[in-house]
Amino acid sequence: MDDQTARQTQATTTLSATIGREAPSRGPYRTLVVGPGEPFSVRRDLGGAQPDRFQPLVCFVQLSDLHVTDAQSPARAEFLDRFGDADSELAPLLGRIGVYRPQETLTAHVVEAMARAVSRVERGPLTGARVQFALSTGDATDNCQSNELRSYIDLLDGGRIVSTNSGHPDRFEGVGAAEHFDPRYWHPDGSPEGEEPDLPRALHGFPLVPDLLPSTLRPITASGLPLPWFAVYGNHDALFGGTLFPHDVLADVALGTVKAIGLAPDADPLHLLVNNEVGPSPALWGLISAPTRRVTADPERRPVTADEWITRHLTDPSDPPGHGLASAPAGRCYYGFDAGIVRFLVLDTVNPAGGWQGSIDEAQLDWLEAELIAGSGKFRDASGNRRRHDAANRLFVLVSHHPLETLMNDFSPNGTRRHLAPTLERLLSRFKNVICWVNGHTHTNTIRAICQSEPDSSGGLWQVTTASHIDWPQQSRVIEIALDVTNGDLVIATTMIDHLGLVDPRSGPLDEVETLAGWSRELSANAWQGRVDDKPVGRGAPLDRNTMLVVPAPFEIPT
Repeated sequence: MDDQTARQTQATTTLSATIGREAPSRGPYRTLVVGPGEPFSVRRDLGGAQPDRFQPLVCFVQLSDLHVTDAQSPARAEFLDRFGDADSELAPLLGRIGVYRPQETLTAHVVEAMARAVSRVERGPLTGARVQFALSTGDATDNCQSNELRSYIDLLDGGRIVSTNSGHPDRFEGVGAAEHFDPRYWHPDGSPEGEEPDLPRALHGFPLVPDLLPSTLRPITASGLPLPWFAVYGNHDALFGGTLFPHDVLADVALGTVKAIGLAPDADPLHLLVNNEVGPSPALWGLISAPTRRVTADPERRPVTADEWITRHLTDPSDPPGHGLASAPAGRCYYGFDAGIVRFLVLDTVNPAGGWQGSIDEAQLDWLEAELIAGSGKFRDASGNRRRHDAANRLFVLVSHHPLETLMNDFSPNGTRRHLAPTLERLLSRFKNVICWVNGHTHTNTIRAICQSEPDSSGGLWQVTTASHIDWPQQSRVIEIALDVTNGDLVIATTMIDHLGLVDPRSGPLDEVETLAGWSRELSANAWQGRVDDKPVGRGAPLDRNTMLVVPAPFEIPT
């Protein structure tokens, strides 16, 4: 590979070039290579004609699951990840656990590299419309900590010095440091004298990258998004590990000097992990009774409540005010905003009681129904009867962290009602002008057609789920909504963006953001858990990436 190719980065979108894993060689570890661009795939699952000529309605960027991480926090439970490794008898039951990643020290660098990439995408590639705003669809932080929240806002705002270092100012105290060697973690500087290579190196071919960890401690100057950006609440923004309500006991762990490094001998990992989708661990993930080591305390690791999450956005000088939250009901994380004829409804799908899957409460369901009625000249009521009233028709795009199918968490220790996917699907089926639902959470590029439930009826909505910034392939999307002026259909175009990390990070110095972001992407491509056919998941199929999604217009769109 020549030097120019080695340092190549993505300048715009994956229409022009893609990044993939190299062909198999002698070992299991794969470096990355630049490949040909990927054209649009047309999807007409919901009906409509072949797309022809476009009048743009709105164009925006979606970033999801940034997972800006304090990798040294004592409130993290990386030791649980080994129960998803191939040699664990629990792996078939637990699958990928996701509480440890070799690249987790590099999250800020990936977000910065993505902000630089987004700044190069000034217009939608299908319609040529100028990009108007960005959506950050939840899990912007990894462990609901104050220092993570500050870093994520500063990274997207730009013009600020950002550091995810915490605890000791000059020494890395997270997993992977030689000082506390554990063979289950990747040690980029190599194993200490007298120790065998760690398992990521021995089994999975991970490389040595001397001085990587000290490089992650250095602050960076954030470029920021060149756009107004809207915030969406995710389960990792609200809960420790995306699962546990951050009550006083866990707050003490985060603020303290004691870091758990393993489970107590009598702890049952299956009991701790298996039900976390729809409820918090009954034993706080073993953080209280586990064997421990000492770390440096840091008051900025305190957990952030929903009220503080809202307040921090409201007090940030921003356009739009509060990154959208200024228009939310008091103390709530759901709101609406307009972009021409399109109204965006941002949902809060986090269950605040715990569990990493989603749901919504009664008040939000009522708000959502009222919003849809207010923008629909005709619809069906709850009994299925057709209704008309004097309302200006709008097109609706829902925005949330959780996709529809993950709204399964009705855990409610105080007995309040939580609404799940079937209720939302029934509500949305009454309104043909809901055309798209944009979300994240699964760390996988997926596009799904949700059809109208009426017999012999075309139409429905497209659910666009976008991968994360922490796991392979570390991408975001440009999303364009346009009217096809030839046949009157609507077209939703989705185009993937790769961040500006080096395709071959060995070609750059470790004091450059592009080098560190490149290492993060390459490491994520070699994750050893959650693989299918020995390949990392996340990228999705071609029909989940660069697409033109056709949906019959629910009413006549003005031209």
